[in-house]
Amino acid sequence: MAFPLASARKLCNDSEYALVAASFGSKEIAWTAALLRSKIERSRKLRDKNRDKYRQIRRANRATSGAKTGKHVTAMAAAEKRAKLFDETLTRYIAKLDKLNAAKRMRALKAAMGDALVRKRAAQAAVTGRSAAPQGPAGTASGRTQRTSTAVKGKRVQQAARVRARNARNQAKRDSSGG
Repeated sequence: MAFPLASARKLCNDSEYALVAASFGSKEIAWTAALLRSKIERSRKLRDKNRDKYRQIRRANRATSGAKTGKHVTAMAAAEKRAKLFDETLTRYIAKLDKLNAAKRMRALKAAMGDALVRKRAAQAAVTGRSAAPQGPAGTASGRTQRTSTAVKGKRVQQAARVRARNARNQAKRDSSGG
């Protein structure tokens, strides 16, 4: 059950309510990974605290009355609701952190693709004898030697030949087994 902010207000004090309200996602907050991790840690602590409180009240009720419910039913229900509320809050913060990390990984991937494209164009220019475009940060300055395109083509041809031969052998095995 998703808790609306109005019911969350009734269950939390001011600082806890601010934590819950911020999790509902407002675009004006500039989320950083460190900020989200601190919010996740605080939400997790509050969730665990209320889960423990619920279990403690339930154990005490069982000890005194022998049943799961007893004198402190309302306190037990409130602790359970608060635990669920902070669990939902924690889930929202984790989702925000995952989204932030995914965006960071995508930017890194795009940068790596751009560097690879620069290296490829430089290698092609070196083979054809044309002057290369300015080298990017991951050019030949890294100390690695680059293959010429004819060497790469030769390797691809050899690899394709190996795959064709392997496929032919596998087909011959299937044919000979009668299957």
